[in-house]
Amino acid sequence: MPYYTEKSGKQLFYEDRGNGEAIVFIHPPGMGRKVFKMQHSLARECRLIFPDLSGNGDSDLITHAPDVSMYSREILQLLDHLHLEKVVITGYSCGGMVAQEFALTYPERTKAIVLAGGFPKVATGGLRFEFLGGMYWVDKSPETLAKLLSHSHFKSAEIKRELNEHMAKSDPASWYTYYNRALSFDCSKRLHQLTMPLLLIYGNKEFWINEHAKYYRVCPNAKMVIIDHAFHQTPATHYDHFNEALIQFIHEAI
Repeated sequence: MPYYTEKSGKQLFYEDRGNGEAIVFIHPPGMGRKVFKMQHSLARECRLIFPDLSGNGDSDLITHAPDVSMYSREILQLLDHLHLEKVVITGYSCGGMVAQEFALTYPERTKAIVLAGGFPKVATGGLRFEFLGGMYWVDKSPETLAKLLSHSHFKSAEIKRELNEHMAKSDPASWYTYYNRALSFDCSKRLHQLTMPLLLIYGNKEFWINEHAKYYRVCPNAKMVIIDHAFHQTPATHYDHFNEALIQFIHEAI
């Protein structure tokens, strides 16, 4: 099984598929690596690395109170374990906060960034409502939240079940705190430091999240792709357009 031992002695799980340009995918709270199920086909062209952050999925629990910086350090340890000098960091939703923190803290290890529904801070009422709703359901019934999220991401009953079962492994306390710490996270004043190629991917129907795109105007090498008829879950629901945009970006930017 592909585990690496974190400096605390805990074992953290990851999948490593394909060859070529290395892309690390960072998941939102509680969802684990299986939210990127529809990106597996990209292994024909790139090397794909899907970690479960600590307390999520098949990874051991390090603390019930993780934060964005801690998770970015976990990614650094994973890269060291794999002897990867520089990678493309891809973050989905709140996972994009970890991706941005990693790129800002370790720019020498970041070749490019891809943010699916990305935001540097929770700056709209709609997104804040989503975070608070996630925290409420994690506290009240993580099983219900897992079902809601699996159904909103995938049509296939088999993939829904797989994601739902994977999310059931996540520690509710760290899941809650991942949301809570991210709710107060803000890297908007540091975005000008992201000088590496940056791809923003949004669904045209997620207006309460798309409003965050304006913060990235200070990034000198930013590019944005809008996927028609899509909400927030583009890596899962509109994976064909998402995957195409990601591969094209890598071919052009790297």
